[in-house]
Amino acid sequence: MYIVRDGRFVYLNPAAVRLFGAPSAEALLGTDVLDRVHPDHHALALERRKRVLEEQQIAPLVEMRFVAFDGRIFEVEVQATPIDFGGPATYAAARDITPRRLLEEHVRQAQKMEAVGRLAGGVAHDFNNTLAIILGHAEFALRETDESHPLRSDLQAIQRAAQHSAALTRQLLTYARRQAFTPQALDLNQSVTDALRMLRPLIGENITLSWEPAALLWPVTLDPSQLDQILTNVCANARDAIAGVGTLKITTANRTLSAADCQAIPGAVPGDHVALRIRDSGHGMAPEVLAKAFEPFFTTKGVGEGTGFGLATVHGIVHQNRGALTIESAPGAGTCLTIYFPRQTGSPHRPTPVSFANTLVSGSETILVVEDEPEVLRVAERALRASGYRVLAAAGPAEALELTAAFAERIDLLLSDVMMPGMSGPDLARTLLATRPETRLLFMSGFSADLIAQEGRLPTETNVLAKPFTLAELTGRVRSVLDT
Repeated sequence: MYIVRDGRFVYLNPAAVRLFGAPSAEALLGTDVLDRVHPDHHALALERRKRVLEEQQIAPLVEMRFVAFDGRIFEVEVQATPIDFGGPATYAAARDITPRRLLEEHVRQAQKMEAVGRLAGGVAHDFNNTLAIILGHAEFALRETDESHPLRSDLQAIQRAAQHSAALTRQLLTYARRQAFTPQALDLNQSVTDALRMLRPLIGENITLSWEPAALLWPVTLDPSQLDQILTNVCANARDAIAGVGTLKITTANRTLSAADCQAIPGAVPGDHVALRIRDSGHGMAPEVLAKAFEPFFTTKGVGEGTGFGLATVHGIVHQNRGALTIESAPGAGTCLTIYFPRQTGSPHRPTPVSFANTLVSGSETILVVEDEPEVLRVAERALRASGYRVLAAAGPAEALELTAAFAERIDLLLSDVMMPGMSGPDLARTLLATRPETRLLFMSGFSADLIAQEGRLPTETNVLAKPFTLAELTGRVRSVLDT
């Protein structure tokens, strides 16, 4: 609290001295109160002074911005009451609400990102069905044409365009935290070193790259391909932000975040983290641009020069892996992105990639395929029949149950979409397994297996084939599940 007479401080208690960041009460005594009020609120302060002194009324609680002794701007809740203190004076009680405002802003931003993420994820999920159809039919056609066929180059162009669209869709799903990923215990220093060998040509010879790995770095849990996405997107942004020559500095460090640290890092939780910091000497961003840096589709580049997914993808990957990040930038001062990954307690190891050759893997088992998108159903049925399998095709759960009721022989595999009208794929599987426990399960989804598991739709160990898929991936996964 503090007391004001004739517009000047005449008393401040220790809490008020700390509030204004002054070295002592004496540093403020006798100074004009308006010096500590933000210019935008001078009129409000004068109006409240009139109410208290001339009308002898209490000025109710209001939110205002104050200016600290060192020039820092902060927000307060303040209430003023008329008193006699050697003459008419004002007794004011003020409370710093800046931490609350920061928290509210973080919550609003998180809600906004979540809403956009859900929209993006829904669009990507539906688009994956369309891409599965395009890729499937393009591949069918390519398998029926030889190298000299005049339409082959056109079919390959369609296939490349669909694959490019699938990559963009994966970025959407990554932003929405709905993309499939395989986290591994990772040595971040080694992984960044490996990635930079490939990224050096992308960065360009005009940019001096500085890589400073910390000694005895803790391991983290992360999909190596996601780290590649982070570095590619951030380094590409840095390259575009640097006009002429410049610098790009990448460092790692062990950081133990306290509760106080986490107040300034949205989404962070206290504990051990590994910090990956990427700083460039580019042109930097104005505050209004910085505020939208992680939003999808937002870009300051010209038409055709950027998708607006770079930092949005980074944001999605980091939060999908329970991490947090901060970004600092100003015009002419470059940009600094700091990512915090939670420490992993296991030993780092390299993942063993699983891939399928570009051939259809054959078999003779009976497969029940259930998919509510007719063209996706047609692609899956055609590919499996071409590979020698006996296929029962159903356009939804109800039709699938009718087929199985009339089919007396063994069903070796259920290949089903996850989300369908009337009954989900997992519910269909539970109904089928009640009478056919020998049937193996493989689900198809435009969402990731981890997201479906988090929503309680599937056990985490369930086999999920991500859409869109190639015919080789489809038949390879089917064969793999049947042979398990």
